[in-house]
Amino acid sequence: MSDRLDVETGAAGHPPLALDGHWLRHCWHRAGNALIEARARLDDANVFPVADGDTGTNMAATLAEAVADCGPEAHAGRLLACLATAALAASRGNSGIILAQFLDGFAARLQTAAQIDAADLADAARRGAECARSAVAAPVEGTMLTVMDAWAAALATPSPETPVPIALAGALEVAETALASTPARLPVLAEAGVVDAGADGFVCLLRGFSAALDRPGRIETELAAVAAPTAFHAIDHHPAGAPAAPKLRWCTEILLEDTAATPERLRAILADLGDSIITAGRAPRLKVHLHTDTPHRAAARLSSLGRLGPQQVEDMRLQYAAHHRPASAVGLVTDSGCDLPEPLRDRFQVHQVPLSIQWGQDQYIDGRTLTAAQLYRLLGERRESPTTSQPPPARFERLYADLLGSHASVLSLHLSGRLSGTLGAARLAAERAGQGRVHCVDTRQLSAGLGLIVLGTAEALAAGADAGAAAGAAGRLAERTQIFVVVPAVASMVRSGRVPPGVGRLARWSGLRPLVCVSSAGVVSLRGAAFSVPGLERQLLRRLRHGARQCPTWRWAVVHVKAAEAAARLADRATPVLGREPAYIMDTSPTLGVHAGVGSVALAVTWGSSP
Repeated sequence: MSDRLDVETGAAGHPPLALDGHWLRHCWHRAGNALIEARARLDDANVFPVADGDTGTNMAATLAEAVADCGPEAHAGRLLACLATAALAASRGNSGIILAQFLDGFAARLQTAAQIDAADLADAARRGAECARSAVAAPVEGTMLTVMDAWAAALATPSPETPVPIALAGALEVAETALASTPARLPVLAEAGVVDAGADGFVCLLRGFSAALDRPGRIETELAAVAAPTAFHAIDHHPAGAPAAPKLRWCTEILLEDTAATPERLRAILADLGDSIITAGRAPRLKVHLHTDTPHRAAARLSSLGRLGPQQVEDMRLQYAAHHRPASAVGLVTDSGCDLPEPLRDRFQVHQVPLSIQWGQDQYIDGRTLTAAQLYRLLGERRESPTTSQPPPARFERLYADLLGSHASVLSLHLSGRLSGTLGAARLAAERAGQGRVHCVDTRQLSAGLGLIVLGTAEALAAGADAGAAAGAAGRLAERTQIFVVVPAVASMVRSGRVPPGVGRLARWSGLRPLVCVSSAGVVSLRGAAFSVPGLERQLLRRLRHGARQCPTWRWAVVHVKAAEAAARLADRATPVLGREPAYIMDTSPTLGVHAGVGSVALAVTWGSSP
């Protein structure tokens, strides 16, 4: 796609006096490119408020994706309104959300302007800086807020005849001076010997914006295609001299739709849940950012004030560990269809990309903004049933790009491709951002079956296996792993499509309950039926005895859907049959709980003596 910039901007050979929508789109596109080019350097300098190495990536993604969402538009005010709306939706991290709020304030001042001159620009810059500062619960000097204020003040008194590029050039010098002073204002920057990464990013985009105006007079130029978000590739991270790991675990972002709440109200109700609280946008659409150990509590409080829209929750502690103390040369990724206890995931640095849950008009992230306990409570309160969907490829892209900055390659193990589109999303992301270094594997399993495969693969990586050898180990484990599910009622599995409707009708008519298994082809199949749960357990134990006579048990585990007593009883009965204690017993993820139904218990076993 290309656009023609053909705007009369002043006498031939002179800088433009005003900018229309085409000029502005061109300028913001160049600003986004400048951030993309600088993002590795900005990420490496990121020490405040959390040293998670993503400031440049977040700012670049926010602006690049926002520009990509804006089509050609001659009217300056409408173009900026589109940019601000798209930036709010695309914003990521502290720096991205502050940038989105700046753009929102910037655009608000210019809604009716067909073109903007230097005086308009000054007014919009002041409003943008004010809005950015108001979004932060506890503003700190020596950050991008300081540089925004300095830049806006330098634009404050232009002559009506001042060309926009001339006004920008003078203000840019002031912004660069303010950037250089950030270490003197913020001790953590001085200790690390860097300027503030967010402030540096803001100056980078100002340079890019100004560079787009370096050809005076009447111009024609071909813009780069911006119909799709820019692909983000790997960045080299440098762990030397890194500060301590984050105190709070989850970097949480939630878009709240259809709300009458004010940003101040949202900050107040979230104040006790963490720090780095930022609220951007205006009612009826606000975006919240915070660092917290309880993202599910934040989502629950926000849901009372509006509709929960798209969300992002990233594990800052695991990101830090992967950058600074990688467990192996190969990054290991799975999805939230994998039931593996958190201590084991942390020990082996297993990165989990969560599936999505849609419940009525609200969106959730599996296990992060909706826990298993919340799911079971809401099942008793809501009439409608939740549905699940695979993660968008962008979630995988971001994680792959991040891991490839500190790992030689990435191995991505996922639940059965016959049961979910998650594997397809992972493979698409690997093609886009993997640079041939991301290897996706269909384990043909789910839940604890997938958990056992991931655990065995993680152990192989910790022992020094490369990606190819570990993928081979995962494949061998998958061939020898089974999972059986004792289902007290089939309604949930029928509704989710995991059990054919005919089987559901037969079960309801006869009173039979099914014993479900995931076959070697990765699909759900029936392995028995009984009129009672104890009857199903007896059938399962017979199958386990038969398997144990054929082959030793390597490892096994039990998971359940709000059925801890039933899970413990089954584990007690299965232990003498399988000849060893279970590797773990745990609640299954909310996504899998939706499909299996309350009361279900599953036992997964891997046969053999070694991976």
